[in-house]
Amino acid sequence: MTTQVQDRFQIDSLSLADDVVREVMKLGADACDVVVSEGADFSVQVRLGRIEKLEESISRGLGIRVFKDGAVGLVHTTDFADKSIKELVKDAIAIARVSDRDAANGLAPRELLGRYAGKLNIYDPSISAISPARKIEMARACEDAGLALDPRIKNSDGASWFDAEGRFTLATSDGFRGQYAGTTAGISASLLAEEDGVKQTDSWYSYDRFVSRLDTPEAVGKEAARRTVARLGSRKVKSQTAALVVDPLVSRRFVSMIFGAASGGSIYRKSSFLLDRLGTVIAAPGVTIDDDATLEDGPASRPFDGEGLPGRRLRLVENGTLGEIPCESYFARKLGRSPTGNAVRGYASGPAAGSTNLFMQPGSDSPSDIIRSVKNGLYLNSLMGMGFNGVTGDLSQGASGYWIENGEIAFPVQEITIAGNFLDMLAGIERIGNDLSFKMGSTAAPTLLIREITIGGS
Repeated sequence: MTTQVQDRFQIDSLSLADDVVREVMKLGADACDVVVSEGADFSVQVRLGRIEKLEESISRGLGIRVFKDGAVGLVHTTDFADKSIKELVKDAIAIARVSDRDAANGLAPRELLGRYAGKLNIYDPSISAISPARKIEMARACEDAGLALDPRIKNSDGASWFDAEGRFTLATSDGFRGQYAGTTAGISASLLAEEDGVKQTDSWYSYDRFVSRLDTPEAVGKEAARRTVARLGSRKVKSQTAALVVDPLVSRRFVSMIFGAASGGSIYRKSSFLLDRLGTVIAAPGVTIDDDATLEDGPASRPFDGEGLPGRRLRLVENGTLGEIPCESYFARKLGRSPTGNAVRGYASGPAAGSTNLFMQPGSDSPSDIIRSVKNGLYLNSLMGMGFNGVTGDLSQGASGYWIENGEIAFPVQEITIAGNFLDMLAGIERIGNDLSFKMGSTAAPTLLIREITIGGS
């Protein structure tokens, strides 16, 4: 795997990182780490059969983080010439010498360094063998299938194919050196339907590490068309309190909101609705949320994080109880905790707490059974706007979806809002679906039934 990627990027980035570490330490730094990030990307967008955008790029960047007397100097470059890098090293040292000191600055604890030794399977060598012509063909096939599904599909916002190949390299003055490569690919379509002079749009996509596991272009296009047509005839409903069925497209956002609120930076800054809630109940029994960097085939799996800590499974919520606080080393020290292996970074930034494969554990109920259990309520599949207060947990956002009557989808709804406190919503989860899937990205959750929500309508 490494040889294949090296051929594409034409650089021994691990040796380069080692060399830069040695150069930094020779100039008197207390500690340092070096990141090399490389990527090869391809994307094409077609609309009504014509290519609207076609991009292919290979990029790379190098970042240096230097520690001196409790201060940090952070620099980066895309110029890999020896002279440029030597000047960059000097700049990093100079910045550290004039920066503010902070006892929390520093590399990850040496005793915690390492890498996950199990199988991850995150690199698909077949991606680079697919010709640009074939990728364009798949984007066109996706759009064509969507346009042909229903005569009410009148137009297209386009269909796209993308793929990316990346390599991440990290070397530290504490002796950590590691490198891994991964791939992603995806296909999507966005369509427009019209009936009685009223237009609606919707989209669909498929995303995976491996091309062979993507939904077919035709399946993606047809699903985009089905979702678009289903929005025709949308109407408002009266303001009321009703049950809420949450589609995985939205429930995955809920999981992200919990992770962000529980992260070390949010807790330390006291800007979180989960402040002082560690070890307490924050959701209904049965709600378990994991962040797992070690999932085989996972869309965000990795052997080590941005500081050199091994990939692991972090149990964020267990049966409704907040279990861990995701931290990189800086905020872990601020909070008197240990880092959790959640550091993410690019070459131009320092580490910050971020998720990997973040998901809510599925339940046993099928989505259809959940819908059938609702006499009157909203099936929510889209949230709009930024109406969420991360400090209080209060939420008020534009929404759309479908109205449920007597256990069946009755009609589409739009131009409504949902409002409530997020903690109340989590406590009100009564059923959890069995439809967990990572086809939509590295954050996933199943269908949820929430006891009630305030709906603002006509």
